[in-house]
Amino acid sequence: MGFLGTIPATKLAAFYDTGQQKLILYAQGVVKGATYGFNFQRDTFMGGLKFTLQAWTGPLTGKEQPYEHSQGFIISLPQPHFNSKSVLIVTANHPQGETVPIHYSGLIHTDTELAAANKAGSAPASAPVTTATPDSTQLNVLFKMPFNISENAEVPKMGAVDVQYDNTILQLVTAGISNTDIVWTFNSLQTGDTQILVTIYGGIAQFVIRKTYNVRIFVL
Repeated sequence: MGFLGTIPATKLAAFYDTGQQKLILYAQGVVKGATYGFNFQRDTFMGGLKFTLQAWTGPLTGKEQPYEHSQGFIISLPQPHFNSKSVLIVTANHPQGETVPIHYSGLIHTDTELAAANKAGSAPASAPVTTATPDSTQLNVLFKMPFNISENAEVPKMGAVDVQYDNTILQLVTAGISNTDIVWTFNSLQTGDTQILVTIYGGIAQFVIRKTYNVRIFVL
């Protein structure tokens, strides 16, 4: 006979997929055998997002059991009425909840944008936020998860568009036209920081515009 209860975790992580508008929570740890039915239960919390990590246990085997569990929630973030930088996750070893920073995919939200979304809640100092410079765009991407960048396909006569990247860190999966944009799909070969440079040549107009994408690749 199994009993539902809160379980411990040695690692917690949170990732927000901006393309799918999905918050993905991840937990890893060791529990009593046999434990099954792992679940993040969303709780009522006025200050932001709160979840409880729970599972069913029993009958006991007398052994320990390692586990990994991830779960997605469809939700639009950031929200204007609560803290969108982190989630609070209650576990057996953190009954008051552990603050876990949310890593956003795609365009990184700047300090100004998240501050506007967090009027009702204070954000922990540990939540990582990166601010893009005026001539660059910063991206957060999950390791081994494809991501896109795009540029308008309409260039001046005799103009061209070129893309440069480090092929030891990134792999170009596809390149094609979608509506009026050139879309490049990349995948990551390792974690870390790298850049993608998109250069637009004006042809007869004799101009060069370079766009820099600073890419941060991480794992949950």
